[in-house]
Amino acid sequence: MAWLAKFRRVSFRSMFFRFIILFVSISVLIQVINFVTYNMYLQYVRDRIETNYDSSLANVASSLNRLFEGIYQSNFLLSLDPSALSVFSGEGEEGNAKYADISQTVRSLARIKYIDSSIDGAYIYKRKDDLIISNEGTYSASYFFDSVYRFEEYPAAFWKSYTSGYKLFSIFPPSELGGSDRNVGKVVIPIVQSKIAEYWSNNLYVINLNVQPIVQLLQNYKLTPGSILFIADKNGTMLASSEEGFTSDPDLQAFMKESLSEGGASEQAIYKKQKMRVITLNTSFFYNDVVMIVGVPENDIRSSLSNLENLRIISAAFTLLLSLILSVAFSKNLYAPIKSLVERLSGPHSKVKQPMNEFEYLDDEIGRIMSSVQSLNQQLSYALPLANEQFLVKMLKYNYLYDDAGAEMSPARSGFKFEHGSFMIAVFQFNFRKPFYDTFDETFRNDSSHMLVKLLKSLLPGDYPAYLLEMDVHLIALLANVPEGVERELYERYCAEVVDLFRRDEDFLRVHAGIGGVHPGYGGMRRSYVEAMKALWRISPFDGKRVYAFAESDEEAEAKRYLLDKEEENRLFNLALSGRKEELRELVENTIDRNVSSGISAPLMRELYMRFYSIGLQALKMRDKELEEEAGRAYTDFILSNDSWSADEIAEAVLAFFDSVVGAVAGGNAKFDVGAFKAFIDEHYHEDIHLELLAGKYKTSPQYMSRLLKRELGVGFQEYLLDLRIRKAKELLAGSDRKIGDIWETVGFNNRNTFIRAFKAKEGITPSEYRSNMGK
Repeated sequence: MAWLAKFRRVSFRSMFFRFIILFVSISVLIQVINFVTYNMYLQYVRDRIETNYDSSLANVASSLNRLFEGIYQSNFLLSLDPSALSVFSGEGEEGNAKYADISQTVRSLARIKYIDSSIDGAYIYKRKDDLIISNEGTYSASYFFDSVYRFEEYPAAFWKSYTSGYKLFSIFPPSELGGSDRNVGKVVIPIVQSKIAEYWSNNLYVINLNVQPIVQLLQNYKLTPGSILFIADKNGTMLASSEEGFTSDPDLQAFMKESLSEGGASEQAIYKKQKMRVITLNTSFFYNDVVMIVGVPENDIRSSLSNLENLRIISAAFTLLLSLILSVAFSKNLYAPIKSLVERLSGPHSKVKQPMNEFEYLDDEIGRIMSSVQSLNQQLSYALPLANEQFLVKMLKYNYLYDDAGAEMSPARSGFKFEHGSFMIAVFQFNFRKPFYDTFDETFRNDSSHMLVKLLKSLLPGDYPAYLLEMDVHLIALLANVPEGVERELYERYCAEVVDLFRRDEDFLRVHAGIGGVHPGYGGMRRSYVEAMKALWRISPFDGKRVYAFAESDEEAEAKRYLLDKEEENRLFNLALSGRKEELRELVENTIDRNVSSGISAPLMRELYMRFYSIGLQALKMRDKELEEEAGRAYTDFILSNDSWSADEIAEAVLAFFDSVVGAVAGGNAKFDVGAFKAFIDEHYHEDIHLELLAGKYKTSPQYMSRLLKRELGVGFQEYLLDLRIRKAKELLAGSDRKIGDIWETVGFNNRNTFIRAFKAKEGITPSEYRSNMGK
């Protein structure tokens, strides 16, 4: 067995054997499809037989119901005979008149007997006189039930003690007959009536129905040779069957009980060790509820498909044999070019052992060849050599004083030269938000800049050469080399397209783009970069605009300086003092917007923030209030920080600060109920909730709420919400069969990719892998 294991481990790694396995697998798939098709057709035949039997049983029920209704109508025929009424009611004349009534009744009963061929006989049992008046004459009851019409199931004592309970029409279970030679071996169904017309009587009017015509009727409606049809009453007693001798057949009785087991008809039962498909129909035979049952042998159903079954077996064998032959032939043809390529790469006289997996070998060889290539086409990759890239970054960022000839000299040393004489620069600033840092791990955050650069490269228009330069952390410059006279609309559309890509994820990342003008020479390149930076700073954090193109009219605004005038300071102070939060926010937003629009520098924007901070402290002092120590320290750290803050971040900090001031002035320094807030998150985690919304709900600022939560719960709001959503997602993945697309929406993620990234960052595996592990 060791050689077999070695053969499996080594040989089946070869592509030749994998091709053979592929073709054989296709053949097996065809066999599976044939098998499924056959079983679907078998089920179709079963359903058709059941449908046909439903129709047949309905016809049988209709025929038998007409028979029983005709029998009951004989009651009215008999009521037309006064003699019969007199005899049945027991109020007849004495003497000769009495015998005349009996004779006339015999003739009337004889006429009823010949109404239908299924009627074997009719009689009136006068219990008081112990007398039977039948269509054949009169008998004493004891002689009639012992010698003429001896019922196996109903002896004379039964009839003497039988009471109808004023039941109009009763159908008795069948019974074999004895007595006279004419009746021996017959099976009849007694139909007992206690009323003729409007006359009730203690006497009985009985019609014996011959079972043989009913048996013949059931046999005529058999759709397959082995089918069994029978009729049972509501007590589970068999009334008739298509099988001869059904009254004494224990197997048939057992089959009927199994078919009606557990209070309802079962779909399958066993009869004489043969599996039967059971079909039932509930109906009524003139005031008597009955069940009509059909048992169809599975062999009968399959025999109707014998030709198809034989064809399926022959087809399966032929297909399997043909697939083996074709798989070897096709595999050789498909494997031939792979084998030839392997031999070419390894050399015709190479002593290297034939590789076990040709694709792995080819992949290694191609990788080796690709790694030996020293350089790639610079225009196709949109990438500058590292030295040239660093040179251009320094020239733009630090304003090196090169003339065009001197600036061109450095790239020329590495064999690089720009195609056109004019340049245009656009600057992208990526502002990652706090939820981004709370959601993703450090590895993903470190890789994010590289992924953004790849994305920008993939979207670059190919009309003119363009290059991406990393100017600073999260600051990317697009350098477009264009012919003289070309407008920048093409790159404005490009910037707008990039920004629009991130509109849905602005809770995690906000992208701003500033666009400079088109200028000639390396000096024009520097000028375009400065214009792009000025345009970037002019983007307001309030109007929703994310792309700004520098215009000539902006040059005049460069000299303007705007911070706060005295009137605005007084209004801010009074609004903060009076607690008019909405008006205060509107004034702050307008002030910052006007300062940003005027193009003030970053230091001046920080000075503006300090002016806001001073106004807020004055309002607190006037009301003899003060901020919590943590909140005050946060605002001080923000002012003294050496980090570069964007206009968006400064605006958010200012608004949060004034929210805290208004809350403190209005007496809003009450202890924040972390337990109630946590309960709210646990209940509404699947909704689109964020700190700004919850801060408004609990009358506090988002920053203060975030810090307090981290202090009380040990984690920030975003991290706590993310952990909760991931935990709920794990419960659904392990405990339900719901699709992953439904689960991420159910637990509150806004798209599938964000869910998968967050899940993998927390659990180390994807949601699909987690579900697979839980299923083991």
